[in-house]
Amino acid sequence: MFEELKKYEPIYIIGHKKPDVDSVIATILLNNIFKSKGIESYPCFLDSDYVIDEYNAGVLKDCVSLDNILIKENSDSCNYVLVDHNDPIQSVGFGKRIVWGIDHHKDAKILSNVLISDLCACSLYIYDYFKNVYEFSNEEKFMIYMASLTDSLFFKGSRFSEKDRMIIDELGFDFDADEMFKKYFIPTDLSVGLDNIFNDASKSYVYNGISFFSVVVKTSNENDYLKKDFREKIINTNNCLGMWIDLDREITYAYFNCNGELKEFMYDCIASRAATVIPDVFKYIDERK
Repeated sequence: MFEELKKYEPIYIIGHKKPDVDSVIATILLNNIFKSKGIESYPCFLDSDYVIDEYNAGVLKDCVSLDNILIKENSDSCNYVLVDHNDPIQSVGFGKRIVWGIDHHKDAKILSNVLISDLCACSLYIYDYFKNVYEFSNEEKFMIYMASLTDSLFFKGSRFSEKDRMIIDELGFDFDADEMFKKYFIPTDLSVGLDNIFNDASKSYVYNGISFFSVVVKTSNENDYLKKDFREKIINTNNCLGMWIDLDREITYAYFNCNGELKEFMYDCIASRAATVIPDVFKYIDERK
């Protein structure tokens, strides 16, 4: 594998737009592994979409330095490796040179040359996949732990499994997840208004001829009165998936406007967008056809 990738040097390892903790850490980890194998590589994000929100920035500052992240313009001449996504529209777009990738969004597989897992974090998958050929430092293991913690919503999300737990235990950390949640988690700031929240939506999808974007609100039950306004906003926003996660009750409401028709889902858990909601949305799109 490594010898094959050397043919494409220099390689730009790129995470998805508006990166979260897992995307940043997975990009850095893979770059460290590549460099240890003599591959010329650079961790990067597109300069037009390099926006890290307050919550993700707060976690990242305690586990990794962002000084060596390369902000790169999208170029047709670059050879890219995708990390934490396998849909080019979430980063460089179609038509670019994508030579490889690694991701954990199993039900959103787009490219054939991307490794896919169902683990709760891409960083955890990188650890599990490469642990026999690369010696992860304690600092890297802590980064992986934090990426797994946040991408599974502090082990509360629907995508977190016993398989994740077993691999995470290998890292050697045993923090109280509830205490870490209280320390780091910042709910969606609804005071900025729904228009701003929708304008900051970070994920776009294309499936079976339908293009749509998604918006996720993570909040407490004290803001339950705003859920009706959120639903109304989805009704008036064509081809939009909205998720309202009630963290107190651990309930997720999902509203999908598909070409003007509203489909509603409800989950008695903190539902993962990638592992739980998106597969249901794709199934609904198929049924409409």
